[in-house]
Amino acid sequence: MALKIMKVNYEQIVKAHQDNPNEGKNQISDEVKFNVFQGIMDSLFQSFNASVSVTSFQELSACVFSWIEEHCKPQTLRDVVIRVLHKVKSQLY
Repeated sequence: MALKIMKVNYEQIVKAHQDNPNEGKNQISDEVKFNVFQGIMDSLFQSFNASVSVTSFQELSACVFSWIEEHCKPQTLRDVVIRVLHKVKSQLY
């Protein structure tokens, strides 16, 4: 069910880009996009690395599920993204 929802969402994104192919182009540099992506991934990896044990597959599985429930909640991800955006903004200006 989740995969179907994701598929529909991606199809809507593709359709929106096809309908307005020039909208939003060149507004943000690839370097800035990469810095935002890198900041988000670094933050997630730090929490993942601190929370997940890989001593056995069973422990890995249990830790991954706990980490996802704790660190991938919408509000938590929102806070991470906002913090990264503020950091990138302060580096630009």
